[in-house]
Amino acid sequence: MDRVRIGNLAVSVSDVGTGSPVVLLHGLACGKRMWFHQIRALRTRFRVIAYDQRGHGLTDAPPNATDYSAADLARDLVGVLDALKVERAAIVGFSLGGGPALALAASRPERVSRLVLADVGAGADDPVKIETLARQWVSLIDQGKIDDLVCEMLRSELFKFYARRNMRRRDHMAALFRATPPVGLRFTLSEILAKRKSVFRLTGPLKSLQVPTLVVVGEYDYVCSKAARLLGQTIPNASLKVIKGSGHMSPLEQPAAFSAALCEFLG
Repeated sequence: MDRVRIGNLAVSVSDVGTGSPVVLLHGLACGKRMWFHQIRALRTRFRVIAYDQRGHGLTDAPPNATDYSAADLARDLVGVLDALKVERAAIVGFSLGGGPALALAASRPERVSRLVLADVGAGADDPVKIETLARQWVSLIDQGKIDDLVCEMLRSELFKFYARRNMRRRDHMAALFRATPPVGLRFTLSEILAKRKSVFRLTGPLKSLQVPTLVVVGEYDYVCSKAARLLGQTIPNASLKVIKGSGHMSPLEQPAAFSAALCEFLG
Protein backbone atom coordinates (compact mmCIF):
# COMPACT_ATOMS: atom_id res chain seq x y z
CA MET A 1 0.00 0.00 0.00
CA ASP A 2 1.61 3.28 -1.08
CA ARG A 3 -1.34 5.67 -0.78
CA VAL A 4 -4.15 5.92 1.74
CA ARG A 5 -7.12 8.25 1.66
CA ILE A 6 -8.02 10.42 4.64
CA GLY A 7 -11.19 12.25 3.76
CA ASN A 8 -10.37 14.15 0.58
CA LEU A 9 -6.61 13.82 1.09
CA ALA A 10 -4.52 11.14 -0.64
CA VAL A 11 -1.48 10.43 1.54
CA SER A 12 1.70 8.78 0.26
CA VAL A 13 2.83 6.09 2.71
CA SER A 14 5.78 3.74 3.08
CA ASP A 15 4.99 0.68 5.21
CA VAL A 16 7.77 -1.92 5.52
CA GLY A 17 9.01 -4.55 7.93
CA THR A 18 7.29 -6.55 10.63
CA GLY A 19 7.05 -6.24 14.37
CA SER A 20 5.89 -3.42 16.62
CA PRO A 21 4.87 -0.39 14.54
CA VAL A 22 7.00 2.75 14.47
CA VAL A 23 5.74 5.88 12.69
CA LEU A 24 8.28 8.42 11.39
CA LEU A 25 7.10 12.03 10.92
CA HIS A 26 9.38 14.19 8.77
CA GLY A 27 10.37 17.84 9.05
CA LEU A 28 9.64 20.93 6.99
CA ALA A 29 10.22 20.53 3.24
CA CYS A 30 11.80 17.10 3.71
CA GLY A 31 9.14 14.46 3.07
CA LYS A 32 9.36 10.81 4.04
CA ARG A 33 12.45 10.42 1.82
CA MET A 34 14.54 11.92 4.62
CA TRP A 35 14.07 8.71 6.65
CA PHE A 36 15.81 6.25 4.30
CA HIS A 37 18.68 5.60 6.77
CA GLN A 38 16.31 4.93 9.65
CA ILE A 39 13.95 2.78 7.59
CA ARG A 40 16.86 0.59 6.57
CA ALA A 41 18.11 0.35 10.16
CA LEU A 42 14.72 -0.35 11.78
CA ARG A 43 12.87 -2.50 9.25
CA THR A 44 14.47 -5.77 10.38
CA ARG A 45 13.05 -5.32 13.90
CA PHE A 46 9.96 -3.13 13.49
CA ARG A 47 7.10 -2.34 11.18
CA VAL A 48 8.25 1.06 9.96
CA ILE A 49 5.66 3.52 8.65
CA ALA A 50 6.63 6.84 7.09
CA TYR A 51 4.38 9.18 5.16
CA ASP A 52 4.49 12.54 3.42
CA GLN A 53 2.56 15.05 5.48
CA ARG A 54 -0.01 17.18 3.66
CA GLY A 55 1.60 19.61 1.25
CA HIS A 56 4.78 17.54 1.04
CA GLY A 57 6.24 14.97 -1.33
CA LEU A 58 3.67 12.78 -3.09
CA THR A 59 0.81 13.54 -0.70
CA ASP A 60 -1.83 15.96 -1.94
CA ALA A 61 -1.12 19.66 -1.48
CA PRO A 62 -4.52 21.34 -0.98
CA PRO A 63 -4.72 24.73 -2.72
CA ASN A 64 -6.40 26.62 0.15
CA ALA A 65 -4.86 28.06 3.30
CA THR A 66 -7.81 26.82 5.35
CA ASP A 67 -6.68 23.23 4.74
CA TYR A 68 -3.43 23.73 6.67
CA SER A 69 -3.14 23.86 10.44
CA ALA A 70 -1.47 22.05 13.30
CA ALA A 71 -4.81 20.34 13.98
CA ASP A 72 -4.93 19.07 10.38
CA LEU A 73 -1.49 17.48 10.75
CA ALA A 74 -2.59 15.80 13.99
CA ARG A 75 -5.79 14.47 12.37
CA ASP A 76 -3.78 13.17 9.42
CA LEU A 77 -1.61 11.13 11.79
CA VAL A 78 -4.68 9.52 13.36
CA GLY A 79 -6.09 8.93 9.87
CA VAL A 80 -2.94 7.13 8.72
CA LEU A 81 -2.98 4.90 11.81
CA ASP A 82 -6.64 4.08 11.26
CA ALA A 83 -6.17 3.40 7.53
CA LEU A 84 -3.31 1.00 8.27
CA LYS A 85 -5.26 -0.57 11.16
CA VAL A 86 -2.59 0.35 13.70
CA GLU A 87 -4.07 0.63 17.16
CA ARG A 88 -0.87 1.64 18.96
CA ALA A 89 2.57 2.69 17.73
CA ALA A 90 5.80 4.35 18.69
CA ILE A 91 5.74 7.86 17.21
CA VAL A 92 8.93 9.61 16.11
CA GLY A 93 8.41 13.29 15.33
CA PHE A 94 11.26 15.26 13.79
CA SER A 95 11.10 19.07 13.75
CA LEU A 96 7.74 19.89 12.08
CA GLY A 97 6.66 16.30 12.81
CA GLY A 98 6.99 16.94 16.52
CA GLY A 99 3.72 18.87 16.55
CA PRO A 100 1.39 16.04 15.51
CA ALA A 101 3.45 13.57 17.56
CA LEU A 102 2.97 15.64 20.72
CA ALA A 103 -0.70 16.24 19.96
CA LEU A 104 -1.40 12.53 19.64
CA ALA A 105 0.51 11.67 22.82
CA ALA A 106 -1.42 14.33 24.74
CA SER A 107 -4.91 13.62 23.39
CA ARG A 108 -4.78 9.87 22.66
CA PRO A 109 -2.03 8.41 24.87
CA GLU A 110 -3.51 4.93 24.50
CA ARG A 111 -2.41 4.99 20.85
CA VAL A 112 1.23 5.89 21.59
CA SER A 113 3.54 3.24 23.00
CA ARG A 114 6.61 5.48 22.98
CA LEU A 115 7.31 9.04 21.91
CA VAL A 116 10.46 10.44 20.32
CA LEU A 117 10.80 14.20 19.83
CA ALA A 118 13.82 14.95 17.66
CA ASP A 119 15.07 18.51 17.07
CA VAL A 120 11.64 19.87 17.97
CA GLY A 121 10.74 23.47 18.82
CA ALA A 122 13.06 25.37 16.48
CA GLY A 123 13.18 29.01 17.54
CA ALA A 124 10.50 28.54 20.19
CA ASP A 125 12.43 30.90 22.49
CA ASP A 126 12.23 33.63 19.80
CA PRO A 127 8.94 33.09 17.90
CA VAL A 128 9.07 36.51 16.20
CA LYS A 129 12.26 35.49 14.42
CA ILE A 130 10.66 32.30 13.08
CA GLU A 131 7.54 34.19 11.99
CA THR A 132 9.69 36.72 10.14
CA LEU A 133 11.64 33.95 8.43
CA ALA A 134 8.42 32.22 7.39
CA ARG A 135 7.09 35.45 5.87
CA GLN A 136 10.32 35.97 3.93
CA TRP A 137 10.17 32.48 2.47
CA VAL A 138 6.47 32.86 1.63
CA SER A 139 7.27 36.08 -0.21
CA LEU A 140 9.84 34.28 -2.38
CA ILE A 141 7.29 31.55 -3.21
CA ASP A 142 4.69 34.15 -4.12
CA GLN A 143 7.19 35.81 -6.45
CA GLY A 144 8.03 32.47 -8.08
CA LYS A 145 11.67 32.76 -6.99
CA ILE A 146 12.14 29.10 -6.14
CA ASP A 147 15.89 29.09 -6.82
CA ASP A 148 16.32 32.02 -4.42
CA LEU A 149 14.12 30.26 -1.88
CA VAL A 150 16.24 27.10 -2.02
CA CYS A 151 19.42 29.14 -1.48
CA GLU A 152 17.87 31.01 1.45
CA MET A 153 16.69 27.79 3.06
CA LEU A 154 20.11 26.18 2.67
CA ARG A 155 21.66 29.16 4.45
CA SER A 156 19.21 29.04 7.35
CA GLU A 157 20.05 27.74 10.80
CA LEU A 158 17.76 24.77 10.18
CA PHE A 159 19.68 23.31 7.25
CA LYS A 160 23.09 24.98 6.88
CA PHE A 161 25.07 22.61 9.10
CA TYR A 162 24.11 19.64 6.92
CA ALA A 163 24.28 21.53 3.62
CA ARG A 164 27.78 22.90 4.25
CA ARG A 165 29.38 19.52 4.82
CA ASN A 166 29.87 18.81 1.13
CA MET A 167 28.27 19.39 -2.25
CA ARG A 168 26.54 15.99 -2.28
CA ARG A 169 24.68 16.78 0.94
CA ARG A 170 23.87 20.29 -0.23
CA ASP A 171 22.40 18.87 -3.45
CA HIS A 172 20.47 16.25 -1.47
CA MET A 173 18.90 18.88 0.78
CA ALA A 174 18.06 21.05 -2.22
CA ALA A 175 16.41 18.07 -3.93
CA LEU A 176 14.19 17.51 -0.88
CA PHE A 177 13.12 21.15 -1.00
CA ARG A 178 12.34 20.99 -4.72
CA ALA A 179 10.26 17.84 -4.22
CA THR A 180 7.95 19.83 -1.94
CA PRO A 181 5.02 21.38 -3.85
CA PRO A 182 5.36 25.20 -3.62
CA VAL A 183 1.72 25.62 -2.60
CA GLY A 184 2.16 23.06 0.18
CA LEU A 185 5.34 24.68 1.43
CA ARG A 186 3.74 28.13 1.27
CA PHE A 187 0.78 27.23 3.45
CA THR A 188 2.83 25.05 5.80
CA LEU A 189 4.98 28.11 6.45
CA SER A 190 2.17 30.65 6.77
CA GLU A 191 -0.53 28.59 8.48
CA ILE A 192 1.43 26.12 10.59
CA LEU A 193 5.00 27.26 11.26
CA ALA A 194 4.19 30.97 11.65
CA LYS A 195 1.13 30.27 13.84
CA ARG A 196 2.34 27.44 16.01
CA LYS A 197 2.32 27.64 19.78
CA SER A 198 5.72 27.84 21.40
CA VAL A 199 6.63 24.83 23.53
CA PHE A 200 7.42 27.34 26.28
CA ARG A 201 3.66 28.00 26.47
CA LEU A 202 2.80 24.30 26.68
CA THR A 203 4.33 23.37 30.02
CA GLY A 204 0.95 22.28 31.40
CA PRO A 205 0.21 19.72 28.67
CA LEU A 206 3.86 18.62 28.69
CA LYS A 207 3.75 17.90 32.43
CA SER A 208 0.64 15.77 31.92
CA LEU A 209 2.22 13.43 29.34
CA GLN A 210 2.32 9.83 30.52
CA VAL A 211 4.05 8.28 27.51
CA PRO A 212 7.70 7.11 27.75
CA THR A 213 9.56 9.87 25.92
CA LEU A 214 12.99 10.37 24.38
CA VAL A 215 14.07 13.89 23.43
CA VAL A 216 16.81 14.00 20.79
CA VAL A 217 18.76 17.08 19.72
CA GLY A 218 21.86 17.70 17.64
CA GLU A 219 24.92 18.96 19.48
CA TYR A 220 25.00 22.06 17.26
CA ASP A 221 21.25 22.48 16.80
CA TYR A 222 21.26 25.90 18.40
CA VAL A 223 17.71 26.73 17.27
CA CYS A 224 16.34 23.76 19.26
CA SER A 225 18.74 23.49 22.19
CA LYS A 226 16.62 25.49 24.67
CA ALA A 227 13.41 23.78 23.58
CA ALA A 228 15.04 20.36 23.93
CA ARG A 229 16.12 21.12 27.49
CA LEU A 230 12.60 22.32 28.30
CA LEU A 231 11.04 19.15 26.87
CA GLY A 232 13.52 16.91 28.67
CA GLN A 233 12.98 18.66 32.01
CA THR A 234 9.19 19.09 31.78
CA ILE A 235 7.87 15.79 30.37
CA PRO A 236 7.71 13.29 33.23
CA ASN A 237 10.56 10.76 33.16
CA ALA A 238 11.74 11.92 29.73
CA SER A 239 15.35 11.28 28.76
CA LEU A 240 17.52 13.59 26.64
CA LYS A 241 19.95 12.33 24.01
CA VAL A 242 22.44 14.68 22.34
CA ILE A 243 23.66 13.55 18.92
CA LYS A 244 27.33 14.49 18.73
CA GLY A 245 28.59 16.28 15.64
CA SER A 246 25.11 17.13 14.37
CA GLY A 247 23.14 20.28 13.70
CA HIS A 248 19.38 20.42 13.21
CA MET A 249 19.15 17.62 10.63
CA SER A 250 20.37 14.91 12.97
CA PRO A 251 18.69 11.92 11.22
CA LEU A 252 20.64 12.80 8.06
CA GLU A 253 23.82 14.27 9.54
CA GLN A 254 24.55 11.41 11.95
CA PRO A 255 22.24 8.61 10.76
CA ALA A 256 24.04 5.77 12.54
CA ALA A 257 24.01 7.52 15.92
CA PHE A 258 20.41 8.65 15.46
CA SER A 259 19.21 5.17 14.46
CA ALA A 260 21.12 3.59 17.35
CA ALA A 261 19.41 5.96 19.79
CA LEU A 262 16.03 5.00 18.34
CA CYS A 263 16.72 1.27 18.52
CA GLU A 264 17.94 1.50 22.12
CA PHE A 265 14.90 3.50 23.23
CA LEU A 266 12.34 1.46 21.27
CA GLY A 267 13.76 -1.77 22.61
